[in-house]
Amino acid sequence: EVWSFESTFSTLFSEQDEVDATRRTDGSGTFNYFLPRDWYVPANISFLSNTEQKLDLRSSARLGLGKYVIHTNQSYWGFSLGLSYNNEQYSTEEDPRKSWEGYAGTELNLYDVGDLSLLTSATIYPGLTDTKRFRSDVKFDLKYDLPLDFYIKLGFTLNYDNQPAESAGKTDYILQTGLGWEL
Repeated sequence: EVWSFESTFSTLFSEQDEVDATRRTDGSGTFNYFLPRDWYVPANISFLSNTEQKLDLRSSARLGLGKYVIHTNQSYWGFSLGLSYNNEQYSTEEDPRKSWEGYAGTELNLYDVGDLSLLTSATIYPGLTDTKRFRSDVKFDLKYDLPLDFYIKLGFTLNYDNQPAESAGKTDYILQTGLGWEL
């Protein structure tokens, strides 16, 4: 294989009495070009809309260089570094924020190890055009296969921004559990 492409989409809507409704939608497309000796070039386009952080839309484009520490038919673990460009529109601000950031990330994927699968990643974004800004994203998804093609799943996502929009929280997280069936 010389390249791979992966896309994701996730949306959450929560409404409760006496509390503002929560909406969060994110998606991404990642293209990896594989180089010799387990090096790779990742290119990513992503978007995030998040009421908790007063974020109407964050569009990001990333380009970097990565290295796999583990790369087998059952798992991979890689690290990458690069640049990220953000275009952010907040519900509390009239003008969009446009900024450059560096990024450093790691991802571990155990996908063919019996009944268990694990995907976890962590990425930090130190600001380049705004040197006092720092963001991070952490994701953890664990799935266990049960008999008759049923499964249970546990997921955790955390977003942090040390300079959020006015009246917005610095952190946003999602904890989800699920029981499912696959064909």
